[in-house]
Amino acid sequence: MKYFIVNLFERCIAAAGAAYRSIVIYSSTTMKPTLLFFTLIVFTFTAHSSLLAQAGGNPQGMMPPMMAPIPMQRTITVMASGRAGAAAERVTLGLTVSSADQTATGLFVKQEDIVKHLKEALVAAGIHAADITEQPFHLMPNMEYGQNGTRIIGYRLDTPLEVEIDNVKDLPHIIDLATQSGASAINVGAFSLAPGKSLHEEAVKDAIADARKEAASIAREMGGTVGDIVSISEMTGEEMAPPAAPRGEEEEERREVSKAQQPPATLSEHVELKVVFELR
Repeated sequence: MKYFIVNLFERCIAAAGAAYRSIVIYSSTTMKPTLLFFTLIVFTFTAHSSLLAQAGGNPQGMMPPMMAPIPMQRTITVMASGRAGAAAERVTLGLTVSSADQTATGLFVKQEDIVKHLKEALVAAGIHAADITEQPFHLMPNMEYGQNGTRIIGYRLDTPLEVEIDNVKDLPHIIDLATQSGASAINVGAFSLAPGKSLHEEAVKDAIADARKEAASIAREMGGTVGDIVSISEMTGEEMAPPAAPRGEEEEERREVSKAQQPPATLSEHVELKVVFELR
């Protein structure tokens, strides 16, 4: 529209200029100055009206059409929490094989035999070979300190292994087997679910369900209904509202109840969400 107005103005000026030149030439012999000026005004107005007629017949056609007002979207924002829990299905077991010898050559041969025997025993017990990971070894010299100085009298070699156990119930048996098969140290690591399962996703679903329930209650009070979800954002760190801290005996009682209700190797997940719903 801006281009059209500028173009229209330029065409009017051009038409007026042409008319003026023609009238000046003609008026030099036949017209008086006053009549000349009046004729120029009439000609310019006529040219302007003709161009407006081409644009749509009225000056208002030059103005951009008014846009319809965009209705404001009404929403409901709800803060909700979700929880999910499940018994652990997998566990990581850390094993360490340690050996000592006066020579490095003899030490590495001995260590290799023990590690090989331990791996074979674990595989025979049902552990997949891919679930046994040998970590980089640690070699430490044994030193002797005397009047004649310090000298190396032998070496110690530690080889860590990480074992993934698919069934938590097999943990005690695997620990006994590893001890009998050459493991010098044992450390129980992290518990987890089977591959493909996520407590976080379950906790998010629980929080969304809780948020929709609360939003529906608010919408009824406002005389409307809950529509689609507009946005979801997970709150972390300082955004999360800290729970009220219990005091004294109440705190001790809460801890005891929590311990009694949560069996060993039980996993849990907690999320805080801000969910925005459409209000219809």
